[in-house]
Amino acid sequence: MSKSEISFKKKPAIVRRLSSLAGIRRELARVYEEAKVAGADSERVQYYRALTFILTSCAEVLRNEKIEKLEDRLQALEAAREEAEEVPND
Repeated sequence: MSKSEISFKKKPAIVRRLSSLAGIRRELARVYEEAKVAGADSERVQYYRALTFILTSCAEVLRNEKIEKLEDRLQALEAAREEAEEVPND
């Protein structure tokens, strides 16, 4: 038996930070640039469309989390203000 050699190029590992809106924005810009280069191939267009949908969904989740945190902080501030108003000043 003869051995066959398989050659391949090892891609560098790319770690993308999607934990912030800025990271998602950068990834959307990268996907856009790749899609422009890919041209009008319908399969590739669907692929990039799916990626942008997923990234947009991630951005929406992050926005909602931030809004939720702001609402929680606002409620805490309002509760603290109400407590301060209820305590009579001596």
